Amino acid sequence: MAQYAFSTDRPRQMTTEENSILLVLPVPFRKNSDGTLLIEKQACNGIDRWADNFNKVVVACPIIDEKTFLSGNTTAEYVPATKLESFDRVELVTLPHAYRITSYIRNYSRTRKLLSGLIVKNKYLSFAIGGLIGDWASLAAVEAIKQKRAYSVWTDRVEHQVVKNSYQDRHGLRRIYRFLKDRLLQSWLMAMAERYIISRADLGMFHGMDCFETYHNLCREPHLVHNIHLKETDRISSEELDRKIQRIMEGQALRIVYAGRVAGMKGPFDWIETMSQLQSMGVDFSAVWLGDGPLLEEVRKKLKLKNLDGKVKFLGHQGQKNKLLKSIRESDIFVFCHKTPESPRCLIEAMLSGTPIMGYKSPYPEDLLKNISRNLLTEKNDMTALAKNIYRINDNREELANAMAYCHRISEHYTDKAVFSHRSQLIKKYLETST
Repeated sequence: MAQYAFSTDRPRQMTTEENSILLVLPVPFRKNSDGTLLIEKQACNGIDRWADNFNKVVVACPIIDEKTFLSGNTTAEYVPATKLESFDRVELVTLPHAYRITSYIRNYSRTRKLLSGLIVKNKYLSFAIGGLIGDWASLAAVEAIKQKRAYSVWTDRVEHQVVKNSYQDRHGLRRIYRFLKDRLLQSWLMAMAERYIISRADLGMFHGMDCFETYHNLCREPHLVHNIHLKETDRISSEELDRKIQRIMEGQALRIVYAGRVAGMKGPFDWIETMSQLQSMGVDFSAVWLGDGPLLEEVRKKLKLKNLDGKVKFLGHQGQKNKLLKSIRESDIFVFCHKTPESPRCLIEAMLSGTPIMGYKSPYPEDLLKNISRNLLTEKNDMTALAKNIYRINDNREELANAMAYCHRISEHYTDKAVFSHRSQLIKKYLETST
């Protein structure tokens, strides 16, 4: 049976495993009405993949109350903890959900004591840092430094840069307040905290080249890693890819897709403007954006103003993974307009689907695409250049077909088992020698 530690007073006593790992993560746990602990579905898969490589996995995450969770308009899917394949080798530790300064201060001492005990009894330590107030992973790193314990950090976006753009999802006075607070204070404090923690880590695992290029000079042992929750069976088959290539070689209308939150950092208004320019150029296409977010209603209004509501659709939340992947596989190109340095999994998911990614240039997609990046990526915020490039590749279907085959081929190592095995090997190699 999985072991639960619901109290934040001190960790429950248990036998220390020689090959145990402590993970402090930001993805919150939940409890349903009958008290069953719930885990976000992709996090559940991640825990199982860690358990493929360690005898004991201790996972500490904040637990969010239902009222707060529902008010956040999130579409994350949760499953009971008993769904874990590794249920009997996992300990789940709940931490306070404390993203307000008053709550954070109130829970600081008890939570640090809890984390201190967990650090003492686990051999390997890995902290998914990102944030400031309520970021218990960063506090765990501070405690590990105090105990002179080796630890690793993991990031999937440049948090102090991301927070600079969070104001875009607000309106009115809230927008002005967030702009001033995040740009003038919070971003600076986050950058200082990141520098302190990463520079003292024995291993830095940075998901995607955007993160790696930002942080690698701070870390004594930096490594480029990837994070994906798809399996080999989720990749488009060779037969499906052949049919897809045949369809586009027959000259059928171009199918465009994007999958992600409708939020400012994803550039939905740039994406709409790009689609508008494609329509003005006479390109025969259809486009869908799959995902929910704070700007969903606003972008739907924008479609009508641009006379795109018949050709371009924002479909909202897509609850079933298989349905989402089917939509990506059936599309010809995956167009993105990301505004901040991050490493979203959706780009890898598109490549696994044999759907070339086209969008704004940054180190992450350049590294994924390698030799063909110069043909598919354009300068950030240049919607006209992006539209012209899509127009060009639509006219050159042989190049598009080759890009489909290339993306499918080079993505063969981006599966959940492969990427979690890679991270686990790094942890065992570099934390073993530092312990």
